[in-house]
Amino acid sequence: MIKRLPEEVVLKIASGQIASSPSAVLKELIENALDAGATEVTVKIDDPFNFRVIDNGIGIPYKDLPLAVERFATSKIEKAEDLERIKTYGFRGEALHAISQVSHLQIKSRYRNENIGGKIEVKGGKVLSLSPIPFSGGTTVIVNSLFFNTPVRKKTFDGREKKRLIQTVKTFALCHPEVTFRIDAETLPATSLKERIRQLFGESIHFNYATSERVKLLFTSAFDDERKKVSYIFVNRRAVTVSEIEKLLEELRVKNYILFIDLPPQEVDVNVTPSKERVFLKDKKVLKEIEEILKSNVSLPSIPFIREKREVEYRSPIELLGTDGTVIIAHDSDYYYFFDQHLVHERVNYEELLKELKEGKLRQKQLVPPLELKAPKEAVKKLKELHVSFEVSRDEIRILSLPEILEVSDVENIIEGKPLESVAETACRRALKTGYIPLNFDDVRELFNRYLKCSEREVCPHGRPIYYRIKKTKILRKLGRS
Repeated sequence: MIKRLPEEVVLKIASGQIASSPSAVLKELIENALDAGATEVTVKIDDPFNFRVIDNGIGIPYKDLPLAVERFATSKIEKAEDLERIKTYGFRGEALHAISQVSHLQIKSRYRNENIGGKIEVKGGKVLSLSPIPFSGGTTVIVNSLFFNTPVRKKTFDGREKKRLIQTVKTFALCHPEVTFRIDAETLPATSLKERIRQLFGESIHFNYATSERVKLLFTSAFDDERKKVSYIFVNRRAVTVSEIEKLLEELRVKNYILFIDLPPQEVDVNVTPSKERVFLKDKKVLKEIEEILKSNVSLPSIPFIREKREVEYRSPIELLGTDGTVIIAHDSDYYYFFDQHLVHERVNYEELLKELKEGKLRQKQLVPPLELKAPKEAVKKLKELHVSFEVSRDEIRILSLPEILEVSDVENIIEGKPLESVAETACRRALKTGYIPLNFDDVRELFNRYLKCSEREVCPHGRPIYYRIKKTKILRKLGRS
């Protein structure tokens, strides 16, 4: 039943512009259909300003049709506490009202428990008619002449808006594979998630799967042979943007991704913006969960080792093929790998220099005059680990000498736990230059084995990806082999 929200609830709602674009209007209508329990949603688009949404949901009672287009009237929440446990897409009771203000809106519906349907027409916010009609069931919402009374806004939309409408439908189809969606002449029948992905993207993207109790992630990494095409985050089946997650995925070099997060409603605040496209996650542990399942899936193959005569011999599943002086080529059972030879050597140099630093094997250079700076007590341990000579005086530290490859600018990086730029620059200068082909293949093998012993094998000290990989099956398909 649709009811007007009490004032104390209205005051807590992030109210604002709903009908900001044709695709925003369509999004609200599809959400209403899904909230009504529809298993079939049909969208027919004449143009970006004239379209309809047809569903087989529970329908709207005839007496509630006028309330449906009234602001802050909804059947989805009743009191302020309900904002803490929202399970539906909509809850503000604003969408149909906002749409009716800028269009000629028709709603035809029959409530599941009633024998007769109803039709209401609203234009520019004014109710033109309300009448009972025979109707098969569900709800049909017809939007005509959208933005007829705001011509300036209408002019801001170009020919790509229809594609945005179609993309809006497909976004809902992606997170609701159990629902049949029809877009004009195209039908996406209800199916499994895996099949729905195939329906939407064909065979153009080969996703890896990573799952945990609350997270399901389909992804390709920056090292897979895929272009950037797909980036979706769904929280409780709501397509949203979450800046912390997007930043994390970028840092972990995930290229294409479809991320599903399922959380208890009380742990997600969807009442952030009127469009509901941003949410606030109260439980930040989910970020760690995403990071952990990614790190266990995005990496070079593991490198087991055995002990022989007190020595550790690394036996990599990656087999070295050769180098052209710029790229080292290798392969395993599933992939071909292309390593930047210079970056491989740079990473090796960097980690070996850090080891020498920590072991105190590098000569010291005196600072005249000494460098004085304020630093927290925990900085003392970090400076000692890298054999920086210093004195502590009250709340200040006087740096007396540094290992020869460090610069004064590195001291703050040491204290703050940041990469040591001078060490990275030294590692880069000492690395093989592009185009250098070692005379002996054993030299390449020796360098590659040193690289495989590095603690970080994904990026160089400056953060650039060291390698690129491509699936063997993709190469074989290109060659016409299965």
